Amino acid sequence: MAQAQPLSHGEATAWPFDVSHDPVLKIGEVRDILGSEFPMLNHSKIRYYESIELVVPHRTPSNQRLFSHADVERLRFILTEQRDRYLPLTQIGELLRQLDAGEAGADHPGRMRAVVEDDVPRPKPGTRLSKREVSDLTGADLDQIEEFARLGVVEVDPRGRLTSHAVDIIRYALMVMDAGFDPRHVRAVKNSAGSHAASVRSTLAPQLAKQSPVARERAYAQGSEMSAILVKLYQALLVENVEIELDSSTSR
Repeated sequence: MAQAQPLSHGEATAWPFDVSHDPVLKIGEVRDILGSEFPMLNHSKIRYYESIELVVPHRTPSNQRLFSHADVERLRFILTEQRDRYLPLTQIGELLRQLDAGEAGADHPGRMRAVVEDDVPRPKPGTRLSKREVSDLTGADLDQIEEFARLGVVEVDPRGRLTSHAVDIIRYALMVMDAGFDPRHVRAVKNSAGSHAASVRSTLAPQLAKQSPVARERAYAQGSEMSAILVKLYQALLVENVEIELDSSTSR
């Protein structure tokens, strides 16, 4: 992973340059500041980002972590890039390196941006939504949502609520159906995703077996990056196979 440059607290030697680098915040205070915007953030995740040097808090003589307000903004940047643009931590580390070196501005940070931000509203990660809320966010009617749930395309908890991921799943499922597919094809994609998720979990089993909070966060981060790579692989394979199918049809 391309690691960010270590921070020098009290001096604006690392991005962001216009925010205080004085170490005055405990880890719990950092969590409280960012918690409303990123409800899934916990101490283990912050410590994991420290372990890969995306953020480097000050250490007191008693080894207590103290963060600056610049660290908070750095964490906000990392979390936003993960949530809104699905960037892996390797790319986020490169973006931070560019920002630290003054090679990119905060309004357009670097050359590595992979996903264009859009204006589609999304619920906060980790939230649970009623079917009516999902309907309002996606435009799907309740009967369609019920059908997707019956087919197992979206997961419904015992209280009848759906995960925040259901919004994107249903949006894309509706696009696929508008293109001429039926719900059975959507379910086949879901089954394939489940199979690959099991493979990712198996690959990360050694990390999960360590049973430490930081190891678990590392497994989640690696799982996210593996997922992004699998999506790109699937896209390349699908495009190639569609072209082959179309070419074979026109040559008959």
